[in-house]
Amino acid sequence: MEEQYAHECHIRDLYAARLAEFRPNERLLKTEHSYNDSRVRGDLRTIDQDGIIRVWEFKISATYDGLGQVLTYTALARMDVNFQRPVRGVLAAFEVQPEVATAIEVLNLGIEVIILPDKLRLAGGVPLTTPTIVVPQIPTLSILLPSTRKDEP
Repeated sequence: MEEQYAHECHIRDLYAARLAEFRPNERLLKTEHSYNDSRVRGDLRTIDQDGIIRVWEFKISATYDGLGQVLTYTALARMDVNFQRPVRGVLAAFEVQPEVATAIEVLNLGIEVIILPDKLRLAGGVPLTTPTIVVPQIPTLSILLPSTRKDEP
């Protein structure tokens, strides 16, 4: 778990450093943003040219826990600004569980889903694909030994 968190932090840090490349109309406010009277921290906080604040959660693979985190951060951020400014949540990952994407859309949660570019996998040491296991070809006995069955020559 801690190792995955470290990978996510590396990916977040590289994304933050290259924010202008990925999101040219946004600027970085802070990484590891804390909320009043809470121990939770959002991964990244940005603001766009229209003044919309975005709170980000970075995941290798976004599942229910990532959705819960970004919803929590979005609620806390809205309370931080006393509901006086627009705040949107962003769930950024290399892949998103289909049911999570469906829940965001069907329930109109207002969470932006960002599929991270594969080139960022290297920052977190995340393989491009699951390693393929090569299974050796084991010869069958019929190849090595003559058949003892009467119906075979």
